[in-house]
Amino acid sequence: MSSAVLADGSYYTWVDAQGRIHNEPIAPDEDSQEKPLDSPPGDDAEYLTEEQVDEKIRKFDEDNPAFYVWVEADGTTHTETYDAESEQEAAESAGAVSDAGAVIGWDPMLAPPFRVSEKIHTGACCEAFRDQFVEVPEQFKSVQLFDPVRYRSFPTAVGDHSAWYFETGIAAKESSGQRFLVLRLRGAPVEASFIALDAAYKPLYFSGDLPMEETPESWHSVGYQEARILIEDAEVAAFILYLDVNPAEDVSLEIRWADGYTPFQ
Repeated sequence: MSSAVLADGSYYTWVDAQGRIHNEPIAPDEDSQEKPLDSPPGDDAEYLTEEQVDEKIRKFDEDNPAFYVWVEADGTTHTETYDAESEQEAAESAGAVSDAGAVIGWDPMLAPPFRVSEKIHTGACCEAFRDQFVEVPEQFKSVQLFDPVRYRSFPTAVGDHSAWYFETGIAAKESSGQRFLVLRLRGAPVEASFIALDAAYKPLYFSGDLPMEETPESWHSVGYQEARILIEDAEVAAFILYLDVNPAEDVSLEIRWADGYTPFQ
């Protein structure tokens, strides 16, 4: 934006956006004192006040609402408008963790405001696999699951996938409100998706691209991929973890969880 001052009563001195100084003669005005112009001569740019900028941004956001895309367990893709204010109000009303109490390094976070829609929750998704679930009842104690082809494949809209099924049970009454779940996959590198279920094997959460960190092989351990999931929903009781591709070699899954603590000390 340019700036301007009155120079010697006869020239209008102003600086353009590139820092160049200009001097323009001021035409005499017998009826009034000479005053700086609102903008430099020949400058047709629109200079807005702070209030006008805020209103322009508000109008743009209103005309161009934000949205997000999510995928059902069967592969169906949905697009929904994102209302940041409503999302924040829902999180606060449900007692979601504040920034001050946020846990760093655990993603995804399973909290009630982020559950799937009621239509998905009540749909027929996973009850038919109830006989496939392996119990992981004790915190800090690892359970190992091997080649997922030993279990029933999980069907999606893009085909069947090798999968593991396991359940930790709902949170205990004396729960801290935060359960930490760690999944370690060993063998061929894979990409995975997961569904978190309630005690009736109804879906509560879905992640189509589970974030995983890779730990390379060392002298004391083989390499593995690790997913770190924070559970802040007391009704989460079971999981289906399915691979996006069939691995070319055997893979295994180590499951460990704890209430209020990192399960690997």
